[in-house]
Amino acid sequence: MRALVAATLFALVISGCVQTPQANRPTDTPVATPSETPTIAPETPSPTLSSTPAPTVVPPPVQTPEPQPTTRAAGEQLYPYYFEARRQFSIFPPTPQIDFDEPADVFGDSWFRGLNTNGQPIFSVRRDFIMTPRTAYHEMGHAYEALLLRKDPTRDVLAQYWTYRKFAGTWQDAMKASAAQTNPLAAWTTNPHEMWAESFSAGMIGVGGNYDPAAMKSFFLSLLSSP
Repeated sequence: MRALVAATLFALVISGCVQTPQANRPTDTPVATPSETPTIAPETPSPTLSSTPAPTVVPPPVQTPEPQPTTRAAGEQLYPYYFEARRQFSIFPPTPQIDFDEPADVFGDSWFRGLNTNGQPIFSVRRDFIMTPRTAYHEMGHAYEALLLRKDPTRDVLAQYWTYRKFAGTWQDAMKASAAQTNPLAAWTTNPHEMWAESFSAGMIGVGGNYDPAAMKSFFLSLLSSP
């Protein structure tokens, strides 16, 4: 019995010392992490070049012409100057003809419109114009030229003026040159009739021009009696 027990114990000891070899576990195959696909940003579209829009041209408002006034208040400002001119130049009729005023939107300040059938000078003035002595006597100068020609149509008073001023050439040549001017102001200042009227005005008010205004007035007075 002891022998059996001993043998049994010996067998257990031996079995406890000898380990049963374990089968090796297969190495875990690493799972390949898929590479991340790079995110490709969409290409920024090239800016579309748009043509600069043409500016919208707004047509200017249509200007309605001012109606013809039916008053003579502006033109009647000429009366005192007319009567003074007549006092010194007897060729002027007792009264002028004053036409209706001109609208405020016209070009110009005052106008000599010629002589009526009775020989009266005809004047008109822009309705908002404040009369000045220079402008008033300028218009009287135009009337004076017309009255001298009415008295004697064969007399070239403008040629006499041209000679007195010692201008080169003739006033007819100057008239053609004035008409060829493209600048309205230049055309006006070189017009012989306007030069005559400006000289008459300077003589009446006693100032203006590159000459002696008093001597100029004496010249115009001399035309009343000279042939």
